Amino acid sequence: MKKALVTKFAVLMIFIGVFAMLSTSGIAQLPDKTQTPNAANEGIAKSYTEQVGAGRGDVLTLNSSAFIMARDPFRAVRRGRQLFQRKFVRSQGQGPLAGDGQGDIQTNLAIGAGLADSCAACHGRPRGSAGFGGDVVTRPDSRDAPHLFGLGLKEMLADEITADLRAIRASAIADARRLNRGVTKQLISKGIRYGSITASPNGAVNTSEVDGVNPDLRVRPFFVQGGTISIREFLVGAFNAEMGLQAVDPDLQTAAGGGRIVTAGGMVLDGALDSIEAPPTTGINDDADADGVTNEIPQSIVDFEEFYLLNYFKAGTGAGNSRTRQGLALMNEARCTSCHLPEMKTAERAEPREDLARKLLLLVPLAGMRSQLGLGEVADGAAQQLLVFGEREIQGASSGA
Repeated sequence: MKKALVTKFAVLMIFIGVFAMLSTSGIAQLPDKTQTPNAANEGIAKSYTEQVGAGRGDVLTLNSSAFIMARDPFRAVRRGRQLFQRKFVRSQGQGPLAGDGQGDIQTNLAIGAGLADSCAACHGRPRGSAGFGGDVVTRPDSRDAPHLFGLGLKEMLADEITADLRAIRASAIADARRLNRGVTKQLISKGIRYGSITASPNGAVNTSEVDGVNPDLRVRPFFVQGGTISIREFLVGAFNAEMGLQAVDPDLQTAAGGGRIVTAGGMVLDGALDSIEAPPTTGINDDADADGVTNEIPQSIVDFEEFYLLNYFKAGTGAGNSRTRQGLALMNEARCTSCHLPEMKTAERAEPREDLARKLLLLVPLAGMRSQLGLGEVADGAAQQLLVFGEREIQGASSGA
């Protein structure tokens, strides 16, 4: 019994130590050590050029975003996190988009854009996470921007609901043509009611009774007004508006032009079905804000950030007590939870994407941490740990991002 308790205590101390060390490098914003060397050796080890790597590439292109995400997802998530925390500088294109930040901001919000120098400047609380903070016009501590916990789950749920609603629409049209009369169907997905839709034999659809979603039946989960479909559009828009950094993204360019693409995070964007936001630049030589810097946010950077936010964990639920349980019972009794659903689930998958964060937390500490924790050295600087990702098993999670 004593031996079992000692073993459990040792395991507990290991994880406490891991998280303590992670917290020292978990500061919301991080400088680039290659630009700001310091005695404490704090900051991002790789230069921005090194983080860009070989671009998008493919699964056989060494150091490309496609290669790293397929072969070492832990490293891809870590790089995305560090890019989220990176403090961009003027020489990389960061800065105000209009009037050098001066003028009548009431008539031109772009004057207030580009005031942040990192994603974590606005989405940085709790410490070092993709949390909440400021907005495009104000300083980060003056107005709370929405948190990004569970962002990938929101994207997946919205996309699945959209598919359900559009399938109901297609079914209504097919039934109306078969029966040669109008057919009305209820729009319901994951327990949420979106009104009803009526189809005519000629294929016309009456959307006047649709509720809670636009007539195109696309659920847009991002921003208060529901203005954006995907994490990728959200990222490219935020880089431009909040930091004055223009992304070069052929994916969004293709989709905005009516094409169909699959993003690095697996989101299908089809310009023939939805209105997709175009990136602010059309190519690597395009200087949209005339600051003398081109290719400010290459495609691989967008890939890593999308992958990080796709797999960003959802917020935890605190321990309940008698009062919280009583409150939930009252909400159920008042039928509040018929709209404010306490739980929503994504469709069943062989490997749900939301499980990645849980698996990463179970990884054996990587090279630098192992020696500090007395776990022994690791050959070639790689952790001898199997990380199951999808149907692939990848051996060795690199300690460098």
